[in-house]
Amino acid sequence: MMTSRYLRRYYQVVLLLLSVICRLKICHSKLQSPPLSNVANHPDETSNSNMLPTFTLSNNITIPMVGLGSASGVSYPHVVTAIEAGYRFVDTAQSHSWGYREEEVGRAVFDKKGRWEDHFPIQNDHPSEGYVFVQTKIHPKDLGYQATRKAIDVSLQRLQSSSLDSVLIHKPHCWGDICPQPPEGTWHDSWEALQEAYDAGIVRLIGICDVDLGLLTQLRQKRVHPTIIQNWFDPFHQDKKVREKIYLINEQLEKEGKTEGRILYQGYSSLGTQWFHHKGYTENPVLNNPTLKTIAEKYGATVPQVVIQWATRNGVMVLPASRSKSHQISNLNSFFFSLTEKDMRAINDLDGNPPPSPKKEVDPNQVHVQFVNRAELPVDVYWVPDGKLNDGSFSDHVHVGDMKAHGDILKLTSYHGHTFLFREAGGKGKKMYVHVVDRALGGKQNHDIEDQSDEL
Repeated sequence: MMTSRYLRRYYQVVLLLLSVICRLKICHSKLQSPPLSNVANHPDETSNSNMLPTFTLSNNITIPMVGLGSASGVSYPHVVTAIEAGYRFVDTAQSHSWGYREEEVGRAVFDKKGRWEDHFPIQNDHPSEGYVFVQTKIHPKDLGYQATRKAIDVSLQRLQSSSLDSVLIHKPHCWGDICPQPPEGTWHDSWEALQEAYDAGIVRLIGICDVDLGLLTQLRQKRVHPTIIQNWFDPFHQDKKVREKIYLINEQLEKEGKTEGRILYQGYSSLGTQWFHHKGYTENPVLNNPTLKTIAEKYGATVPQVVIQWATRNGVMVLPASRSKSHQISNLNSFFFSLTEKDMRAINDLDGNPPPSPKKEVDPNQVHVQFVNRAELPVDVYWVPDGKLNDGSFSDHVHVGDMKAHGDILKLTSYHGHTFLFREAGGKGKKMYVHVVDRALGGKQNHDIEDQSDEL
């Protein structure tokens, strides 16, 4: 019987051989999708039925243009319901502090037998129906050659797989306080590590997020070109210059009869969450836009369904995150109607025209707090109502997040006097730390969480 180490090496060798075959054009997908130019210029070809539009990647794997995003607390049960609803693409990342749970995505896909190796050998030159394409992203704190190699190993372990479908660099650089310390190197060094993993068949596709024209030019000069670019995209922020450049690249490759080298443009925050969470808006301007609401009412659809169909017909893959089974199904079923050219133009015209941002009144007691796990244990974090810390009751404690590994960060907006209890993860684990928010320490605070269970 093969040991896990030899089994993993066996898969890597077989995947490498398959990769070479595909690059020699011997491998041909039976599920060829319309080229990107068709998706963008002939939308009725992909939207007159409930069939999802698709995109054939440079390795001849065809994926749907609607996937499940897994930030915002999407965890194991939500990924399971999505797979059962028909999702065949899940976007995750390594960063717990940004709301991702990579290991729970991995466990869900493993339990639903959706990994690449669960559908290997490939039937008819493409994976079978149950295959779930999983894409992960490496945090900018792990920029650098060695750091990225280690990060790839982390994802292999968390996703319980011998190889990875797609790995993106989550951000090309650090900024502000998102990296606890300067990274080992730059995105160039990380790209070298990704190229080696690609060559070895450990990673099938590589890409990067938050790309401008200058960065795209540099990426096109690398030995292995990016297959996936993921940028912020919504009706008010349509990223037209980068999308146009990618369109021209793909159009030229199409004229030459080539698949290898094509780039898939993915949009994140396509339903407007950037405006609400990061741009100071008190409500989501996309979901509340009158134009989008009017179009949705005309078809008996939801605003997310309108945005999803509009985006995919513009050649953009979307990744709406949802923990609601009904919303997951609704998002996937965004093609029971067909937007007219007039509808498309009306939405296109929203670009660069978000409504004025109402000024938020800041509560003088508000505090932005960042907790860092300095313990050697996974930690669950609870908000505790006044007077409930030592009354023996656990039911009133509200779970607000977790920090699964040493160094994980949890960011919260809280208020003066709020009490947080930190327990060892796993039900009613031991009490490890208590923190009471004090506004006098400033509007932005950082606190290390250590195991002080002996003192509680």
